[in-house]
Amino acid sequence: MPAWISEPRDLASDAVLKEWRALLTYGGSRHFVGKCMRTGPYRVSPPITSFNWNTRTGMTEQGVRFVLSGPPGRDTGLWKLVWLIATWDNKVSGTKDITGEYVEY
Repeated sequence: MPAWISEPRDLASDAVLKEWRALLTYGGSRHFVGKCMRTGPYRVSPPITSFNWNTRTGMTEQGVRFVLSGPPGRDTGLWKLVWLIATWDNKVSGTKDITGEYVEY
């Protein structure tokens, strides 16, 4: 898996993301991308397999939690470059921004 996709060994524990976005691949996998509050750089999560609305926490198949902190990031910015590289490396042909599904009203 490319370095742009956060793996459990990259994070050692949970990742709290700020300036986050949620994306859906045409293959059906959901991913979060955002600035990791602990490590600094932007991260792309492995596929999110479950989401807890009370704690705003997405869980991956490997058991790593990605917590969404604060409001989503703008529709423009560095996250788009990080996401583009991750989709290129993983041979993902298309995606849809589904950030609105994870915004609290």
